[in-house]
Amino acid sequence: MAGHPRKRPIWQGASVVLALLSAAASLAGCGGKQPDAAQVLRVGNQRGGTHALMLAAGQLKDVPYKIEWAEFPNAQPLIEAIATNALDLGLVGGPSFLFAYKNDPRLRAIQALSGGTKQEVAGVLVHKNASFASMRDLRGKAIGTTRGSVGHSLLLQALRQSGMKPSDVRISFVAPTEAVAAFASGDLDALAIWVPYLATAVLRHDARVLTYAHRGTSSYLFQVTSESSIEDKRALLEDFSRRYGRAQSWANSHPRQWGEILAKETGLPLDVANYTAEHMRWWPVPIDAQVIESQRVAAKDFGTGGPAQNFDIARGFDASLNTDPTAKGKPD
Repeated sequence: MAGHPRKRPIWQGASVVLALLSAAASLAGCGGKQPDAAQVLRVGNQRGGTHALMLAAGQLKDVPYKIEWAEFPNAQPLIEAIATNALDLGLVGGPSFLFAYKNDPRLRAIQALSGGTKQEVAGVLVHKNASFASMRDLRGKAIGTTRGSVGHSLLLQALRQSGMKPSDVRISFVAPTEAVAAFASGDLDALAIWVPYLATAVLRHDARVLTYAHRGTSSYLFQVTSESSIEDKRALLEDFSRRYGRAQSWANSHPRQWGEILAKETGLPLDVANYTAEHMRWWPVPIDAQVIESQRVAAKDFGTGGPAQNFDIARGFDASLNTDPTAKGKPD
């Protein structure tokens, strides 16, 4: 609310602060000189995310500006860092952007990637030997997810599709790594999560996918920045987004190569990395009326626990930076 002091950013845990302070590896030659701040792009990375993908696709070669990377466990603290001007850019799921934009209308989505209607990047998981055959069987059960994440959105959608309400289950909001650990120990009956955490649960903890929920509708990722970063670093943001679009198009047709480099760069086991690479397929698409309308529909799934319905979603998108004729392919 206007006039209230800003809460301490949730990303300021010790490990993330260290990442922000030390993630200064330059990916372009600077001639030994300290680059001007306007020529430094600060990019947030989630595990199994942007950095490894662009490296695998060769899109970090000959970058004419410096990139500083910072690692985050999930989207919410990454977006908080953008909102507090500690970062310029980060790739997040649509639900995470909606949650954040509702609270900070200075945020902007400048690039959209569609997962198509057969996306299997996130799902509701149950234990392999559990008797659950549908979401309705989870009535009264404990389900773990991360608030404001694609997993949270998917869970709400799966409940709605089954004629259930969030109050019909016991939702525990925890960080993704903690959620997987709680599921593996038996403290959770189900898990609403995304790759690579989904891959870890399936391959290491005898999980099976109960539903992907998003099938039949398109899910989206967005490159998110702020008004101030667009004003100061428009050319850098546009160049980086085009490089990312080309990287993702490459990964769609080279999942094995992408998986091998993902394992090397992140320390993920090779089978987990390959599972992630095979399932994480996204296609750059224009930010148009269809994309914006999809986010209006998605916001409804959050109800009173998430974005309200009376804010201007369309204003949160800037389509002027996202045209790239070299990115190929299309969602199913």
